[in-house]
Amino acid sequence: MNANSIGKQISDERKNQGLTQAELADRCRLNIRTIQRIESGEVHPRSYTVRIINEVLGTDFELNDNHAEDDQEMKKLRETFRKRRRFRIITAISAMAVLVLATLLSFPSWELFGMPKRTWVPFLYLFMFAHLIGIGLTWRCPGCNGLLGDVTNTRFCP
Repeated sequence: MNANSIGKQISDERKNQGLTQAELADRCRLNIRTIQRIESGEVHPRSYTVRIINEVLGTDFELNDNHAEDDQEMKKLRETFRKRRRFRIITAISAMAVLVLATLLSFPSWELFGMPKRTWVPFLYLFMFAHLIGIGLTWRCPGCNGLLGDVTNTRFCP
């Protein structure tokens, strides 16, 4: 099955269900331009993109022409996911450690390296904010860019 025929099938099924390209793109959490390119046959859709479209449309379109390329892409996505997951876990643990440290150091008489509390506490807040930004940036699936559930999530779309 080539890219043009699968695009035609997706287009026909989308029209049968009374959906516009924009509605399909929104339901699949894909860019409308991606749907347009697939339907026009400009691009060869990735296996996970077809899987997402299959779930939304309730169909079973398959790509049969380049499994080796898809397998390589899946391995790359899984490795990216593992790296992001590891980063999220390490960042969450270190953020909790900083919170414990902040709680211990919050007593009024404590000083850090001879500096009064009002001097070093803003740095602590900046450090925590950087942790939150780091977790947020890696909280998406590398395949579909959809949001993941929790810090230790092990599932993603592909």
